[in-house]
Formats: sequence, C-alpha cells, structure tokens
Amino acid sequence: MTLPPKVQTAIDVLAQYEISADVVAPFWYRQYLRYRPTTPPPLWGANEGYWLFRTLKLSLSLGIFLTLAGLAIASKFNDVGEKLLALALPAQFAIWTIAGIAGWLCIKAIRDWNRQERARIGLPRWTDFTAGWRISRELLREVAALERYWLWSLLSKPLFYIAGAVGTVAFVGLAWALPVKIGSVAEATSLIYFIICLIGLARSEQGKRLSANQAPRQITNGFWAGFTLTATICALFANRYFGLPNDYAPLTIAYGFGAALLFALDGWRYKNRSHFFLRVEYTEQKRQLAEAQLQTLKAQIEPHFIFNTLAHLKSMIATDPVSAEKMADELSDFLRASLKSLRADRTTVVEDFELARAYLALAKLRMGGRLSTDIQMAEGAANVKILPLLLQTLLENAIQHGLEPKIGAVSIHVRADIIDTTGSPRLHLRVIDDGVGFGAANSGGTGVGLANIRERLFSAYGSDAQFLLTANTPTGVIAELILPVA
Repeated sequence: MTLPPKVQTAIDVLAQYEISADVVAPFWYRQYLRYRPTTPPPLWGANEGYWLFRTLKLSLSLGIFLTLAGLAIASKFNDVGEKLLALALPAQFAIWTIAGIAGWLCIKAIRDWNRQERARIGLPRWTDFTAGWRISRELLREVAALERYWLWSLLSKPLFYIAGAVGTVAFVGLAWALPVKIGSVAEATSLIYFIICLIGLARSEQGKRLSANQAPRQITNGFWAGFTLTATICALFANRYFGLPNDYAPLTIAYGFGAALLFALDGWRYKNRSHFFLRVEYTEQKRQLAEAQLQTLKAQIEPHFIFNTLAHLKSMIATDPVSAEKMADELSDFLRASLKSLRADRTTVVEDFELARAYLALAKLRMGGRLSTDIQMAEGAANVKILPLLLQTLLENAIQHGLEPKIGAVSIHVRADIIDTTGSPRLHLRVIDDGVGFGAANSGGTGVGLANIRERLFSAYGSDAQFLLTANTPTGVIAELILPVA
C-alpha cells in the first residue's frame, strides 16, 4: 500500500542511518494504516488502538496454534471423549487465556523495545519530526560508551582477571579441603553469581553509567566469576578429580552457562550500539562532505560569466538598448533560478531545466547569436529529484571549454529521459555540444568542476550513479548522467 507522505519521509530519513523500512513501518502497522491512516509509526509510540490490534492478532494466532496442538495430542487417544478433550470448554478457556497473556507480553516487549530505540536515537515527537531531523551524535556517543555496560566492561579490566584467578584457586582449595560439600557450594555460588549478572544486565539496560571507583566491583565480580567458571568446568569434565556430586552438576552447569549468556548478551548490545554509532558517524561525515562539495561548487558558479555578462550589458546599453533590456531580463531570471538552486539540498529536473534555459539564453546573447540551443525533457522526468546544479556545471564546462573557443556557429542540446533497461527506471541526462572537443581548447580548465560532480554523485548515490564523457561526431563532447529514480 502507499504510505502517508510523512511516514515515507521517516523511512527515507532513517534509511540514511541503515534503519530499515520494516523497523519504521512493519507489516502489521502498514495494515493498520488502512483503518487509521494518521497513526504514527511504532518508533513514535503509535497509539493504543494499534497495540491492541497487534495484541489481538498475535493472541489469535497463538490460540489457533495451541488449539491445533491440543487436537494433535488428543488424536493419540482411543476414546472419542478424550479425542474431543482439547475442544472442551475448560481446555479452550485455558488455551485462550494462555494465548492472550502470551500475546500481551510479547507486544509489551515489542512496545518497550520501540520506546528504547526511540530514546536511543533521540527521536523527537511525531508532530515535531521533519525531513531535516538528524541523529544527535553526542547522544549516541553516550549510549555507546563502554561504561554503560556493567558486565561487558569488566572484560577490559585487568583487576577482574586477577580476582578471577584468585577465585579459581579458592575453588580448587575448597574442593580439596571439603570434597563432600563442594557440590552444594558450587551450586549455591553459581546461582548467586547468575543473580549478580542479572542485576548487572538490568543496570546496563537502564543505561546507568558506572561510577568512577570500580575496583571493589571488579574484584568481587572477578572472584565469583573465576569461582563459578571453575565450578562449571569441574561439573562438566572433572567430577572424578574433585568429587563434585552428580546431582548438583546440572544446576551448576545451567547457572554457569546462564551467567556466560548474560555476559554475551551485554556484549552483543554494546557491539550493536557501537556499530550503529560508527554508521551514524560515517553517514554524517558523508553528508558534511557532500555539503562542503556543494559549497565549493556554489563558489565556482562562473563568477567571470556574470561579470562578463554585466560588462557586455553595459556596452550594449548605448548601442542596442532593446537587446540590453532583454539581456537584463535574462540575467534576472538566471540569478533568481540560481539562488533557488543554491539554497536547496535537492531540486527537481524541471527546476534545473529552468536554470539551464536562463543560462543558455544569456549565453546566446553574449555569443552574438552564433549559439543555437535545444532543450527537451520527457514528461516522466520532470519531478525526479536530483542534486542541484548538475546541469549548470555541465553547461558551463561545455560552453567555456567547447563552444566559446570554436569559430562560427555552434550548438548545444540538453536532454532528460527515463530509461528502463534492467527493470529499474533511471534518469538519463545528456548535454551534447559540437564544440572543439577533447583537448582542443586552450581555456585553462582544471577539471575541478567535473571532479566535483563525480564526488557529489558518489556521496549521494554510491555506485548507483554513472557519469560518462564521450566524443561527439564529428566534433564536440557528450556528457551523460545516469541516476536512480527515487
């Protein structure tokens, strides 16, 4: 289904940080929008109706599954009454009660996860969210700080390992001194340390930063971690050496592995958030690079062209006031279109073509009528979003280095088409001139403008965009841009 514009905007903005569309607008949320199209996405809390809708859907699925499972079990019995036991009122009441509670607990967990994610990336209220929102890197840096992970941070502390070695020695000594009691001690110790790890993981989940003096905590955790680890290994492999009773071994192993799992879970959360922070850093650096490149391009917008046009206009006022008035109008249109493009992060093809027409109209007046132009735009290309000033740079390059150095009549053609050769539509922009061609002009060009185009395209589209320069026949250059259609 077609999503509301603001939801699609949220998907596009968060996609820059590699947050998938399914996180912003999951399947059941898309279905719910058919009934309540103004509902915010789950990351923004949605509304009570959406969460009730999700709970009912999940509970219904669980209830049907449990009923079918009950029927499958009942079918093993021979008696007809026993076969229908799963459909009896008490059994159905129990099944649907369990399904309802389980569904509510699952949806509550999903809701809490969305709330935590919203806080983690600092999302504003849905009413305040706009396409210009950016993730706060300071907030993410704080969230990804190692000091917020009460278990995983221990693995980077030498004191933890020293205390762990002491705990190992303590267990071995106790097993040697009290071989009969060591089984119950190992079980109790493993349970206590498992609870300690649960508390540590809960503190991590709450986002509480560790205090400055952590030596007592590192020593305590290290000692009991070493003691529990040794007890678990002994329960697994060394009963005959340490005399650990077998009836204690399963619980000792379970608690030991449970503590290790909690450590791993805390580490996974830390690495996941650190990786996300690095992705955001990379995305913001790309954005800053693209903005810097655009600012550089804005500073390169042919100042000499404008000054030459003004000088030409001044000389024409006395000799050809009618043409001078026309040039003044064209210059006004060009500057108006330029300012609009200079202020935008994205523009449409039709807006870029307005600037191209104004620029070429001025160029025709300056070149004394020897320049002919042809601009064509396919209907489907008009509203495609592109980077601003792409055509402007190509036109400036073609005129300055190709057409102005050539003697006699010259022409330039601008085309915008939609092509679809791979099942994915793409925008095809072309600037075709019949100037002097590659390497023939002695205009002192540095190639900065074209290099700027390549860098901006890579920052915005990666490898999805193409920029091609080929020779025209019999003379001139063809500049082509092939861009993805958003």
